[in-house]
Amino acid sequence: MNEVGTTGDDPHHRRLRRLAIAGVVLVVVFGAALGVFAYLWSRSDSRPVTLDEARRRFLEELGPTGPDGPFTPPEGVYAYTGSGSEELSSPPKSQNEGPEMPGTVRHGEDGCWTFRLDYSTNHHRTWQFCADADGLREMGSIVYQRWDFVVTSVDNTATVRCRPGAVVIETGMAPGDEWTSRCKGENSAIGGTTITTTTHRFVGREPLTVGGASVDTLHFRNDGVVSGAQTGTESFDLWLRADGLIVQGRQRIVVDSDSPIGKVTYTQQGEFSLVSGPT
Repeated sequence: MNEVGTTGDDPHHRRLRRLAIAGVVLVVVFGAALGVFAYLWSRSDSRPVTLDEARRRFLEELGPTGPDGPFTPPEGVYAYTGSGSEELSSPPKSQNEGPEMPGTVRHGEDGCWTFRLDYSTNHHRTWQFCADADGLREMGSIVYQRWDFVVTSVDNTATVRCRPGAVVIETGMAPGDEWTSRCKGENSAIGGTTITTTTHRFVGREPLTVGGASVDTLHFRNDGVVSGAQTGTESFDLWLRADGLIVQGRQRIVVDSDSPIGKVTYTQQGEFSLVSGPT
């Protein structure tokens, strides 16, 4: 028989032992759950969009289109490759872009057309252009983005309008020419109006290699200041074919937004290049 004061059959010590074991189990389970959550948080559900997916979407959405015109590339799906990243400062989150980035040209009416670039399944941007005999203008853009926060996800659509259209290409332009544009936009996830004032500069004509062949391009550098509901900067270097198709792009965007948890900084940087197309 155990003496009083030993731990052998003392109910009090048995309870303490069970509580200690339960505590260890809780710590292990909580640690494992926290590790799984941290893993899920660190990964992203975004992936590259394939050319086949872009082609299926193009055919499904195909409708009446206007005729080809000046400063209008052929309609269809183009293959691009590239790389980049998108980051939120708070809560800290990031996702990658590329390496496949299909681009889709769709003709509209009255000399207008759109160019959609799929950075990933979570992010695409659609530029809206209108052309005439004098040149090409950007009328605005629509940017869709999705963020996966494990327990929930956030979708945002930014709609930007440039009135009058921002000059992209103009007949008779010369290297060194500069001009400005002013565009307004709203975000579905952020209240208020965002204004982007951009200085555009025609750098000059530069040949680029696409699919083993040399392509003459027009190099433009666009530096924007963002104000209003969001603040920050945007910089784009774009190389365009004479018909307006983007052959190569390089961009960096840093924008601050207010939120219930304070200032959130969004950073996007990357580049993309045409490989082939259209198909």
